[in-house]
Parts: sequence; C-alpha cells; structure tokens
Amino acid sequence: MIKHLETVIAIVFTASIGLFYPSILKWVLILALILIVYILWQSRTEGFKPKSKTYKALEKLKKKRQRTEHHKHQHINDQIAYIEAYWGYTKEQAHITERFIEKRAYSELYNKLTASLIPQIITLIDNCNARDQKGCKREVSKRIRELTDIMKEELKKKKSQNDERFETTLEVYDHLVKEVKP
Repeated sequence: MIKHLETVIAIVFTASIGLFYPSILKWVLILALILIVYILWQSRTEGFKPKSKTYKALEKLKKKRQRTEHHKHQHINDQIAYIEAYWGYTKEQAHITERFIEKRAYSELYNKLTASLIPQIITLIDNCNARDQKGCKREVSKRIRELTDIMKEELKKKKSQNDERFETTLEVYDHLVKEVKP
C-alpha cells in the first residue's frame, strides 16, 4: 500500500513539474533513468537473500556452529601452544601437533583431550617446572609422547575417512557418467 502511495506521489510531483516547468522535465527524465540504472545495479550485486523464517533459522544455526567450531579450535590450539611454550616438543612432535591442529583431526576426541588429557599434562608441566624439573622430566616426556601418538592415530583416521569419501564420490561420479552415456 505504501509503495503504491509513493509511486502516485512521484507521478503527481513529476506531472506538476512538467506542467509548470516543461524545460526541466528532460532533466528529471535523465535523473530518473540514472536512478533506475543504479537501483538495478544494486539489486544485481546484493545476491540471494531469501526472507523465509526457516532459511533465517538455518543460517543462525550455521553461524552458531561455526562460532562453536572456531572456539573449539582456539581452545585446543591455546592448550597445545601452552605445552610448547612451557615445555617444548621434539621436531617430530611439533610437526604432528601442527598437522593435527591444521587438519582439525580432533573432532572425535575433543572433549577427552581438552577436559582431561591435555590439562593433566599442563598440570604435570607446571608442577615439574615448579620443582625445576627434578625427577619428573621422564613422566612429562612420556605423557607428551603418548599424546602425540594419539594425535598421529587420529590423523590417520581422518586421512582414511577423506580417502573413503573421495573414492565414494568417484564411484558415484563414474556410475552417473555410465548412466548418461547411450
């Protein structure tokens, strides 16, 4: 209703300008054409914006899931960086932990790692550093080795899952191609 009212007002305004000032009418036409081109250009660059409630709800869930994933990634990254800063890794362990974080292979073990395993190692490191690493260096190194072994296994699982998905995708693609060929 309001859009129609605006249109009627614009028509009356333009007609009155044409009635009283006919020489200005061609400039109003040029301005109107420029505005139409600008509005059309804006509508093309905006992209797809559905207005349904279900789509908006799905977008909210997607954004919330992404924030949660980012928070998880940051949390585990901070814990592993703490171990590196206050104890250190061997080159191989550093490489494994870097790949583990980079590939985000912790999805299945996240709660176990962040709630028990890594905090226990951090506590052990803090206690060991408080005692100037006397009598506990082996224990901490052993725990870190066990942690990197777990990370290595998770990386292997993640790689095999990706390989399986890739092979399945290829099989589906091959099947579809065979169906399309006469």
